[in-house]
Amino acid sequence: MSWLEIFGWFFAFSITTSLFYKKGVKAGIKHALMTLELDSHQIEKLNTELKKDGHDLAMKTYKLN
Repeated sequence: MSWLEIFGWFFAFSITTSLFYKKGVKAGIKHALMTLELDSHQIEKLNTELKKDGHDLAMKTYKLN
């Protein structure tokens, strides 16, 4: 197996994992919105938190501890 084949498999695995992760996150958010019965203010707050990138959320979580 050449390095090009290994890179191809790694690339394909990465893309597949990313797509399934995003699909799972979207399904989880939809399920939460249906189950929790949030009001409009809570939905807006959830949307603003979800728009933050991972670094911002990690820093905010670190500061809380």
